[in-house]
Amino acid sequence: MTKNFLTLLVMLMMISVAQAKGKSSFSTENPLPLPVSLYAKKIVNSNLLGKMASITKTDTTVAEIVEKAGNKISGIVSWYADKFHGKKTSSGELYDKNNLTAAHKTLPFGTKVKVTNTKNGKSVIVKINDRGPHTKSRLLDLSKAAFTSIGSTNSGTLNVDMEVVD
Repeated sequence: MTKNFLTLLVMLMMISVAQAKGKSSFSTENPLPLPVSLYAKKIVNSNLLGKMASITKTDTTVAEIVEKAGNKISGIVSWYADKFHGKKTSSGELYDKNNLTAAHKTLPFGTKVKVTNTKNGKSVIVKINDRGPHTKSRLLDLSKAAFTSIGSTNSGTLNVDMEVVD
């Protein structure tokens, strides 16, 4: 009896794992807008929070909030590893670690974004040409050149303010 119970339990666990494997919330082919709730804690400007309350709906994206509110969003950025140099991005461009580019989950390709390191005040303007980061808690993935212009790659991540400029 115990052997049958254990066999049934293992089978149920395997079925649930197999069902979960095919599911992913990220697609580089056709990225869906992310809900505001994923970023609500990252928005620090009280004017933005007031404006956000009036435009919040389940499919509102960070890009729409920034565009409508015209304010900064704070968050964490990381940088692309060298192994991606020369590989195709979601926009079709080749990733060049020496260009000032970035990946964002929803902003349109070609959007210019000003990224400011909150610790040292250094800023860089980057062009969105890829989708990412693949970590939910991150706001952007910066090219190596963009990241090193505002901080050290030794840190891996930086706290920044992001502002759409064009």
